[in-house]
Amino acid sequence: MQIDYDILITYGAVARKFVKGEFIFYEDTVPYYYYQLISGEVRLYSANAEGKELTQGVFTAGQSFGEPPLLLDKIYPSTAQANTDSVIIKIKKEHFFNLLNDYPEFMRKMMYCFAERIYNKSASMRVWVQQTPEDKIKQFLSNTKSFAMGDCNSEQLLPYTRQQIADFTGLRVETVIRTLSRMSKDGKVKIINHKLYY
Repeated sequence: MQIDYDILITYGAVARKFVKGEFIFYEDTVPYYYYQLISGEVRLYSANAEGKELTQGVFTAGQSFGEPPLLLDKIYPSTAQANTDSVIIKIKKEHFFNLLNDYPEFMRKMMYCFAERIYNKSASMRVWVQQTPEDKIKQFLSNTKSFAMGDCNSEQLLPYTRQQIADFTGLRVETVIRTLSRMSKDGKVKIINHKLYY
């Protein structure tokens, strides 16, 4: 969801730069702010005790992130980290609620935004029930193409690294590399100058 920058500033929001790799918030901490990206990219992920990470979502300029725990008054179930140098505007929870009271249309926008995220998350879960690495990767590539690009019929450059695909599918990066190489030989994907097309 995107709220106009000037409205956020009016309600006390501040913009802050985050360098690539810097953390915005951590899993199991209490939320105090609404966050919206002005520029850059943020990844939300969960990690287990062994350090294996599972990407929950990637957010780009104009998108907000981390709202459900803020609204529910629950701890964050994931960590937010800047994937690139980013500028993020944040507003204190109580000021954000005042803004929503004064601008009810943002509540409606938020409801549709959440519905879309829930739908996409449910569709993404199909990756986890696939049996083979190739099936998992194909499901992920199909989901990515339909969610982000809309046109499922034409071949598209996919913006994810092999490591990011591994993080989304729960596979090891070596498995992703081997599987994509095999899929390329079979004509199921194209790899041109190390870039992935599907």
